Amino acid sequence: MDRPKVVVALRDPESVESLMTLAIHLSNSMDAEIVALHVVEVPLATPLEAEDEILDHPGKEILAAATRVAERSSRKLSTELLRAREAGEAIVGEAKERGAELLIVGHRGSHSSALGELLLGSTAQYVAHHAPCRVIIQIPPPNPR
Repeated sequence: MDRPKVVVALRDPESVESLMTLAIHLSNSMDAEIVALHVVEVPLATPLEAEDEILDHPGKEILAAATRVAERSSRKLSTELLRAREAGEAIVGEAKERGAELLIVGHRGSHSSALGELLLGSTAQYVAHHAPCRVIIQIPPPNPR
């Protein structure tokens, strides 16, 4: 039987450390494999399969940073760079394909208003409603002013 899988969706360099630390901690307690995922949202005018290093480079850097975090904890990590029109659909699709037991996503929530704190972004909301497994959405604390 395959080991359980924890898929962690990484959006930006600022969230890599905290999301990977959470994924490592939870995967250790589950004896699970970790899959780090970055989705490049491709504009409609650009074909999904177009060769475009400029488009992919930031995602490759994010996945490299995730690998470094995993290595510091002596953890192996699978990485996946996907291209899609909508990140939420791609994240859910990858979780289904991999048979994920847990999906971790970050959210850069607006803490400027009570309404902003209640609403999730479209990607996090899509993932929360369509994922085939448990989902953890990590919302960072507000920045002190």
